Amino acid sequence: MLVQHVPDWVPQAVRQPDIRPKLALSGYHPDFPDHHSSFRDASYPDGVASRFSMSSLGSYFLDLLYSLTNCMSCFPGTPQLKINGRSFKILRLLGEGGFSYVYLVQDGSGANLYALKKIRCPFGQESVSQALKEVEAYSLFSPHPNIIHCIDHSIASDKSDPGAKTVYILLPYYRRGNLQDMINANLVNHTNFPERRLMILFLGVCKALKAMHQYKVKGAPGGAASQAKAKRVRQQAARADADAADEAGDEAAEPLMDDEVTAAQDGVAPGQQRAYAHRDIKPGNIMIADDGKTPILMDLGSLAPSPIQITSRSLALQVQDTAAEHSTMPYRAPELFDVKTDTAIDTKVDIWSLGCTLYACLVGKSPFEARSEETGGSLSLCVLGGDWRFPDESSAQDHGRQKQPVGSAVAREEGSISDPVKEVVRKCLRVEPSERPDVDELIQIVEDVIAELPGDDGVDD
Repeated sequence: MLVQHVPDWVPQAVRQPDIRPKLALSGYHPDFPDHHSSFRDASYPDGVASRFSMSSLGSYFLDLLYSLTNCMSCFPGTPQLKINGRSFKILRLLGEGGFSYVYLVQDGSGANLYALKKIRCPFGQESVSQALKEVEAYSLFSPHPNIIHCIDHSIASDKSDPGAKTVYILLPYYRRGNLQDMINANLVNHTNFPERRLMILFLGVCKALKAMHQYKVKGAPGGAASQAKAKRVRQQAARADADAADEAGDEAAEPLMDDEVTAAQDGVAPGQQRAYAHRDIKPGNIMIADDGKTPILMDLGSLAPSPIQITSRSLALQVQDTAAEHSTMPYRAPELFDVKTDTAIDTKVDIWSLGCTLYACLVGKSPFEARSEETGGSLSLCVLGGDWRFPDESSAQDHGRQKQPVGSAVAREEGSISDPVKEVVRKCLRVEPSERPDVDELIQIVEDVIAELPGDDGVDD
């Protein structure tokens, strides 16, 4: 793979947006510095590109250059990389967060599109191990119609810093985007989800969680094959753990409690359950399959064995810190904001997040984002106090009042939310975890609501 000299002004591009047009001319991609070629040499006579000046080109050419930046995939300078011998062309950035980036990529034949997750591991083997445990989790639940699967993965070294590594995870690409994209479209277009269609989507997410909450050892969706694949990745991660211990001078590597995936199954008999919690359910982590009807739960980097018995203050703080890192605040359960000693963190955290997600689909944002903005108060205090309401309720306390029996679906006025659907949200958003339904109970509740809701015109089941 051709790697050319990177101009010395490139690292400034993040701080100085006016330099970004030069990135298009050089073919340099800031997140793939080792995978670029020269757009300038391929498209312009020698020396022409070097004479471009921001002050002389004026706004017309500035706009043109920004357009070229956004259309890098149209030119020979499009960045490329290889994963286990397969070549992929980087088309555009789909999203980013923390140390990870997700790109739209195309295979060498040009026939298939994929989503490539790039995870920077600047802290050496310990962060590599953490990234590989996400791959391990994908393998564990594959195949399942409502859980994303990993197509391939690889680890690459950073030539400029041998201690830093990058993990690439190749995933399916869903052209319809995620549930958050649909929420945003509703807000822009002043439209709402047809309730029956929404509840069918919601049911699919519940079924994905059922596979996690009731995972059976050697009885997984992919059977022995998925188990074997997950354990191979686990061994890879274990080697990274050992290397990290050697680097630190430790005699043995003690893995963090919430890093364990297949290791949590040790001592569990075949056929018995080993529950896992996703811990970051939100609209942005629910993709929509190309059929427009099937939800796909993604981003298993937050997956953790469940329940976790909180036996000490240090463990409580560890779980709390991990939740702050991996669980998105507006969708995070109250027991993860203030973890208490002598308690257990279990799968009910996902039920809470499901309630927040359903509310966001109905209203446009998490119930606690909405309430925090309305009152000017702290979002975390709203969560801990269960302070939220539906837009048509006069006070936060109204959300506990059931105005219509769950079994009686009434005609829905434009922009209103039917009482059976509201009740699903209410049941999920109980501050006390023991008062929330488990996943089986929630599936039954949702199926009953779907059966009672009137059909949506033009929407198939």
